Amino acid sequence: MGKFVEGFERAKAADEARAAEARRRAERVAAALKTLSDRLDEDRDTLGRQQITMRVEHGSLVLKRMLQPMASVSFDPDSGRFKVHEYSGSEGKTEMEAQDAEECALKLGEYVYSLKGGSA
Repeated sequence: MGKFVEGFERAKAADEARAAEARRRAERVAAALKTLSDRLDEDRDTLGRQQITMRVEHGSLVLKRMLQPMASVSFDPDSGRFKVHEYSGSEGKTEMEAQDAEECALKLGEYVYSLKGGSA
């Protein structure tokens, strides 16, 4: 085998390894967002009363109220943490982190309540 073929094969193997890693990362993100979606689905009656829907879009779980985006949640497979991106930030804060799906669902509930403006 000549050097050209050796270089070609080495580049091909590196590309295949990068593609496999990208697939693994995407699978971890999808699984984490599915877990979060399942946790939120446990409260589907309350979400329905609040007119909140959720859908995975472009690798994030997006929560909407009456078709208006409220927040999106992404998952960082490197840190293993969820990141909540608030679309209506209070006190200048627009992002928070959660260690797992349960903590993320809890923080989303607190955030949605804060949008109601206190006691309602």
